[in-house]
Amino acid sequence: MMDEFRASRKKWLILVGMILIIALWAALIPIPAHAAQKETEAVTTEAQTETVAETEAGQETKAAQETEAAQETEAAQETEAQQKTETDAAPAESLSAVVNGSIVLSTDYPGITLKPGETTSFNLYLTNTDAAETDMSLSTEALPDGWDGYFRGSSSQVSRVHVAAGQIKDDSPTLSYSLTLPEEAAEGEYTVVLKAEDGNGNSVTLPLAITVATEEAGAGNFTAEYPEQQGATGTSFSFSTTLVNNGVSSQSYSLSANAPQGWQVTFTPSGESNQVASLPVDAGASQGITVAVVPAEKVEQGDYTISLSAASANETLNLDLKVTITGTYAAVLTTPNGNLSMSAYANEETPITMSIQNTGNVALENLQLTSAASTDWNVRFDETTIDLLEAGATKEITAYVQPSADAIIGDYVTAITVSNTQTSSEMDLRVSVKNHTTWGIVAVIIIIILCAGLGIVIRKYGRR
Repeated sequence: MMDEFRASRKKWLILVGMILIIALWAALIPIPAHAAQKETEAVTTEAQTETVAETEAGQETKAAQETEAAQETEAAQETEAQQKTETDAAPAESLSAVVNGSIVLSTDYPGITLKPGETTSFNLYLTNTDAAETDMSLSTEALPDGWDGYFRGSSSQVSRVHVAAGQIKDDSPTLSYSLTLPEEAAEGEYTVVLKAEDGNGNSVTLPLAITVATEEAGAGNFTAEYPEQQGATGTSFSFSTTLVNNGVSSQSYSLSANAPQGWQVTFTPSGESNQVASLPVDAGASQGITVAVVPAEKVEQGDYTISLSAASANETLNLDLKVTITGTYAAVLTTPNGNLSMSAYANEETPITMSIQNTGNVALENLQLTSAASTDWNVRFDETTIDLLEAGATKEITAYVQPSADAIIGDYVTAITVSNTQTSSEMDLRVSVKNHTTWGIVAVIIIIILCAGLGIVIRKYGRR
């Protein structure tokens, strides 16, 4: 601006100087007034035109500079936006894939953990953003010593693969890389690099990060809600268990049990009714299993362990269940011949032999004998307490039943019970009260005498 002002002032000074010179020349040399006037107007007009032209040129220069600056700013913004767009549009199929040109090689899981001696397979995908198709040669660029790996297409080993024009991931041909670790592979971090290249020097690589660990992180587990239960002989037990697969892939587990001889163990998935010997469990999932345990028929009292196993190709999970058999407490009260009836006389004791048998598999202690009879009846035992009766043993006891003195002839029921704190048994004894035959004979004689006396009286006085 200052330069333009100085240039303009200089021109005005020149113009004023020229006007003064013309005025002085007009004063010294007489010329027609109208000519001098025209000449003056011409000079003035020319000077003004030149000044206006120069002013417009300065304005045009300034506008051009401003326009150029605006264009540069706009171009910078467009460049930045384009760079951002290209960054956002970069392929995100696999962070492990190295892109060269229009071909991208990727896999779903470029980093995994394996055990020594384990074999795994990587699913591979080739995408092509170019409009031309090509064939790619496949190779392993980096592989640790002793490791074995090769490319598979469908069911065959392959070394080349065709990539179609504009091929996307879903259209990628079936391609995988099979990798086998040696049994002696040491724990640590390893890198396997896969390579695909065409015949024009274009190539793409895919690094795979392999972690070798003797124990797989996230091993499964096999647990029971209540692993210890108890019950008497003849009791069936049911355990609620849970099988968890913490691995990265689905596994099929084979179920088995190691139980005492004669015991039965079955597995039933929760919510189902069919028994199974194996079942699949998805990665990161769990499966409930009901384990039914039926002890042997004549199992003795004691503690028993049932060892369960769930084995897959990758791991074996164990679970121990404990069953405590408390024994069977049972007794039977009867008579040696099984006859539960007897005859008795009023106000007289009549003996009856009873047998007590321990039908359980545990000894019975402190067995007590009791009775419940009619009013004024009396029942006693030669032994009211049995201190010990071994399993399977039988003991005979004599009971004495005495009806009341005024008991009339008929049938009565007397209940006899043997019991302790673990078991009891009751016997209902039918007692028939009778009279002695002597009184019957006397009664017959009296009747005969009466009949004879009546006959004599009739014969003596009947004739009159």
